Amino acid sequence: MKSKRIAILTRRFWPLSGVTEQFIADLADSFSRKGNEVTVVTAAWQKEWPLQCSFREFQMRRVNRPASGPWGTFRYQRPLLQMLNKLELDGVLMFGMGRDVPVVKKMLGDSIPLVLRIDHRHLYQRGRNARKPYNIESVDALICDSRNTFRELNLRKFILPKKVDTIVDGVVWPNDQDRSLFRQANARTALGDAHPVFRIEPAQPLVVTSAPFDSDGGMIDLIDAWKVVLEGFPKAKLWLLGDGPRGRKIWERISSLNMVYSAIMPGYFDDHAEIFHAADLYVHPLRRPVNCRGLFEAISWQLCPVVTQDSVEPLEMLDGVVSKEAQHAKIEKDVSGIIAPSNNPTALGEAITMALRNSELRAELGRNAAQKFKNAVHIDRVADRFLKCLFPADSNINARKEKAGI
Repeated sequence: MKSKRIAILTRRFWPLSGVTEQFIADLADSFSRKGNEVTVVTAAWQKEWPLQCSFREFQMRRVNRPASGPWGTFRYQRPLLQMLNKLELDGVLMFGMGRDVPVVKKMLGDSIPLVLRIDHRHLYQRGRNARKPYNIESVDALICDSRNTFRELNLRKFILPKKVDTIVDGVVWPNDQDRSLFRQANARTALGDAHPVFRIEPAQPLVVTSAPFDSDGGMIDLIDAWKVVLEGFPKAKLWLLGDGPRGRKIWERISSLNMVYSAIMPGYFDDHAEIFHAADLYVHPLRRPVNCRGLFEAISWQLCPVVTQDSVEPLEMLDGVVSKEAQHAKIEKDVSGIIAPSNNPTALGEAITMALRNSELRAELGRNAAQKFKNAVHIDRVADRFLKCLFPADSNINARKEKAGI
């Protein structure tokens, strides 16, 4: 595929304080390394921020901050269209709920493809009662992060385009994955020096999660399960990374159970490497299938995953063609992870306790999970699928050349 000029549109990108923002940065970086000219176009949320700068391997441009109400949207969309017109693009990838689709598509016309990416974080931020659909049927293709997101869009009566694909969030696979007690101790020391909230002794068990704080009740199940864990490991720590609309409710449950010194909510981070090195276990406790980027990041660092049986969709379901690598990209009980029943805090607590008591099992399951998921969620493979969705004609030409041996 020859070099393309691609714009990635997102109203929120900087600072990198969320999972979506981190994925956009990794995706744009991968597009650039594949020889494309990539520009991330976003909003300037502070007046002193520069309107143009370089970041990693791509360019970033900002337009004026969109205020609330229709006039705020107009003041954002007008300079946005002017900027897109100057870039002379070959394709546009938009993240969010499609608020700017009508005006952008009108400017681009039919000659330049516009692809919209919607994930569960954008969807559940609106709430299920916000059923009024945006005009997203005019995009050339829609990308969902899971089958569950696609089902939710249909449930809310969104009018969808003819072409809909499902592509999970990719992660940058680390070159050095090895875990050791020495490296874990160093990571804990570094985190404790960085902030008092991260101070933890070498012998204290540490469990982390960065599952979304939304209407799913799984995070509340995890807090209730933590009472069971504390019976066996009174000094254990639980770090809940991230934020969301149900963050207050989660904190209230922690407070009501008198676990404010054991279950910590430190917020968002743009780099989880040290945290995952310091941890003993990663938990994905959701009740509905959400392919969480944090889970894939933890697996990439060979951190043993504990999931509930309904929380992860097998990745082979997400490919149009069942590929060899996707066939094995799923968490199997006692092979590449530990699976607990959904909506059962006691069983989840017992599964976490069992995993904390068996370090050899955790290490084996973490290695197996990393091996099985590498090809399926590696950022470069995910980027290839995005490019194929943006430029299907070029992908078909390349496929015919490969088949002919050219």
